[in-house]
Amino acid sequence: MRPMLVVLLGFLVVMLVGAFLLALPISNTDGKWLSVTHAIFWAMNGVCGTGLVVAPTALSFSWFGQIVLLLLIQFGGLGFMTLATFVFILIGKRITFKDRLAIQEALGENHMKGVVRLVRNIIIMTAIIEAVGTVLLIPFFCVRNGAIGVWQALFNSISAFCNAGFDVCGTVANPFGSLSDYRGNVGILVIIAALSILGAFGFTVINDVLKCRFRFRRYRLHTKIVLCMTPILMLFGMFFILASEWNSPAFAGMNGGQKLLNSMFQAVMASSTAGFSSIDQTAMSSSGKILTCILMFIGSSPGSTGGGIKTTTFALLVLMGAAGLRGKDDVIVAKRTIEMKTCLRAVAVTVLATAVIFTGFLLICATDGDVPTGYVFFETMTAFTTTGLSMSLPPILSPYALYTLAVVMFIGRLGPLSVGMIFARQDRSSLKFPTANIMIG
Repeated sequence: MRPMLVVLLGFLVVMLVGAFLLALPISNTDGKWLSVTHAIFWAMNGVCGTGLVVAPTALSFSWFGQIVLLLLIQFGGLGFMTLATFVFILIGKRITFKDRLAIQEALGENHMKGVVRLVRNIIIMTAIIEAVGTVLLIPFFCVRNGAIGVWQALFNSISAFCNAGFDVCGTVANPFGSLSDYRGNVGILVIIAALSILGAFGFTVINDVLKCRFRFRRYRLHTKIVLCMTPILMLFGMFFILASEWNSPAFAGMNGGQKLLNSMFQAVMASSTAGFSSIDQTAMSSSGKILTCILMFIGSSPGSTGGGIKTTTFALLVLMGAAGLRGKDDVIVAKRTIEMKTCLRAVAVTVLATAVIFTGFLLICATDGDVPTGYVFFETMTAFTTTGLSMSLPPILSPYALYTLAVVMFIGRLGPLSVGMIFARQDRSSLKFPTANIMIG
């Protein structure tokens, strides 16, 4: 079996097990069985770390159901091969060559050397970051909500680092509000944003930064691109949203400082594909919604817990465009030439991602034609990029539309290129053909 096929089947098995557990009466506050469609949709959301919900998480699931959902989120953030390898290490099982190859594919690494050590570091880093995030969040949630604030801090910390967007902060008065009740709380929004940014950087980048002891010149080229692109996108998004939404209903009742805080939070949530929201997405201006879709489409970084086509893919597309305008034959970054195979993969990821998004969009429009197309496109985009920012559309969608969104988010979680390579025949031929030119533009 191809390595990515193992990962795909592993995700599907865990999703089905999670769907069964979430469907049990013990998982639901009403004590009834959850429908098959909703159980699969919830489980797929958890495994993919998306956060699109058909009902308020805190009000719909019991303690048992919330724990199952949190485990699915943690599994989705770490990945099937990471957890499987960790279990193999614990029981002393030998890691075979095929196992290492699957780990390499799952983590997006270019080399097989050191992948087992990287898995061990990933588990340790995840535990430390999520624990620190929980400890920092506990005072803020406990002051407002009492003892249950400890569980809210733990759940939101894990969900933020895994860029899932699930929360257990919903109330009867504001069931789908996410973090809108805390839009003026600097501590909660900044901590959640910081956890999401760390998750968006990716384990490889964090490991490289710690290994090189914060010396930028010694970082790998991948790390340098991620550390440059991520803040650029987030800062651009923050100031654009601040300007476009300054007088919009989304920022109604906020002072200048709160508008800046929530602009930062919206930009971070979209670009890291974390999915928490402190403002009403439907109340945003058209330009704000479009920018949010663009930031979600670009997404986080390879090897991270987020989605999108990835920051490195976007950076490479920009560099390819610049090289084409200048008449260059090669793409050069930091005195390094990028292989043509890598450039073609960047193009393939973008083309396949666009095809998946528009296919899902058209299918949902065909089955739920009475729903505004703008809302449908936003939900399809947030599903593919596994973001979770929503206009509260899933609760009113038909089962066919929910299954379509589930497939779209599953492809987005595994990566369209990875899914395509499972079925595409790999060409190993070294045969060369004569060159030819066609007109472009």
